[in-house]
Amino acid sequence: MQNTEIVPADGGIFKEGIIGQPQSLNPLFSMLNDADRDISELIFSGLLAYNSNGDLEKDLAKEYQLSDDGKTYQFTLKDDLLWSDGEPLTTNDIIFTIEAIKDIKVQSPLRLTWQDVKVEKIDEKTIVFTLEAPYLPFLESFTLKILPQHIFQDISPQEYSTKPREKIIGSGPFKIKTVEKDKDDKIEKIVLERNQNFYGKIPFFEGVELTFVNSEEELLKLKNKETALANISPQSKEKLGERYNIYSLFLPRYFALFLNQENKILSQKEVREALAMATPKEDIIEKALLGEGRIVDGPLLEENKIGGEIKKYNFNLEEAKKKLEEAHWVDSNNDGIREKILAEGEESTTLELNLLTLPQPQLQETAEILKNTWQEIGVKLNVQSVEGEKLRQDYISQRQYDILLYAQGLYMIPDPSSFWHSTQKKYPGLNFSLYQQSETDDLLKKSIEEINQTKRQELLQSFSKKLTEDIPAIFLYSPNFLYAIDKDVKGIQTKYIVNPSQRFINIENWYINEKRVPLSSNVE
Repeated sequence: MQNTEIVPADGGIFKEGIIGQPQSLNPLFSMLNDADRDISELIFSGLLAYNSNGDLEKDLAKEYQLSDDGKTYQFTLKDDLLWSDGEPLTTNDIIFTIEAIKDIKVQSPLRLTWQDVKVEKIDEKTIVFTLEAPYLPFLESFTLKILPQHIFQDISPQEYSTKPREKIIGSGPFKIKTVEKDKDDKIEKIVLERNQNFYGKIPFFEGVELTFVNSEEELLKLKNKETALANISPQSKEKLGERYNIYSLFLPRYFALFLNQENKILSQKEVREALAMATPKEDIIEKALLGEGRIVDGPLLEENKIGGEIKKYNFNLEEAKKKLEEAHWVDSNNDGIREKILAEGEESTTLELNLLTLPQPQLQETAEILKNTWQEIGVKLNVQSVEGEKLRQDYISQRQYDILLYAQGLYMIPDPSSFWHSTQKKYPGLNFSLYQQSETDDLLKKSIEEINQTKRQELLQSFSKKLTEDIPAIFLYSPNFLYAIDKDVKGIQTKYIVNPSQRFINIENWYINEKRVPLSSNVE
């Protein structure tokens, strides 16, 4: 036994419960649905992929290079790439995929990203993409999952989102074996098996079974039946028993209080500073997230690797009160709510604000903590919860709120301009604070055009510093993605994920079975 070691062995089925319902199984639409995105991650591939540290690495690509002007990307494919049905995967498939995205009849949500990109085939393994202007974050777009031309070329564009659903062919580590539906034609389970034509390491697992449910309550009923449960809430951790390890994965997203800059009260920087000082971030993470999250102080996260110093507002109720008093907000009638001292003849203003958010337990608890804490400095906070679609259509689209408690998601190569540039103030722009500042606009514009990573980093550092000084938002936290996996599953090393489906990064290295071999053996 001294001259042997235990190593991973083939075998076992990985079973996971997922909240959600697959709709398309076509990766050109998967960004609209987390369940579809999960399946795409397992059965399709892109030119590039993320690794367990959140960095981009070559996937289908053998090599790639960016031109000096930042506009042209040239990719060379790996040798002998095959689809799961044995057909060769070439640059023809990549061109076909991009052209399908550009086709308005297909109606892919990726169309805006790719519509102005020129694609040129050099040969069966070499392809060139040309942008109209340099844009370094575009590199992440090459994680796009590629479609098989020989399967889709005979399908009408209008049917891309629905056909072929069960017989989809991919190039990832697994392929679809069976699709189980209920009487209403809804997918209840998808069974995958190993793709023996996979260009990378063949997985240890014989297959993957994904079971789809409608709620976390239904998900918890699967405990002790499934190998893994995806995206559980912190409140459910204690309900899972001893079978599972809980992996806390970092997602590049944050929740913040977006302060409407066109609101008369919030347009006063002293009020925004006071509210920031009266926001107990540690308390919120402890109570609302049960510790499963990170404090966020600015518009970029640690995984974005930008660095730099930004303005931080430490929790201090006394300083918050002093800031309001200096701005002539006082409680003249001793009712616990401050009023603005105005010139004679002007209508008085009460320090009362409305907060809008989604009806989710973590957000509800966050809002309640804010309401109670801000009351201590003389601010009355009214909280309203609205369901997602109604919130977007009736409130966010019209910018009808004082404060919006909401999330924003970033990529690993961040482009915060979509959230903070003044051109994004109006819907469908994502500048929820209606923030407008010429200096930050200029910094964001330059950062978009800059392809030198060091210079781009400096521009984004300056942007973050200026933004946090202006306080158009109070940044709160980045919640962890909680992934419960059977303790018998080993080989999991992921820390950062760009989106929830990225939890399957390196699944080909996960294993349950083990075997003992001589120390001299090399296991592929």
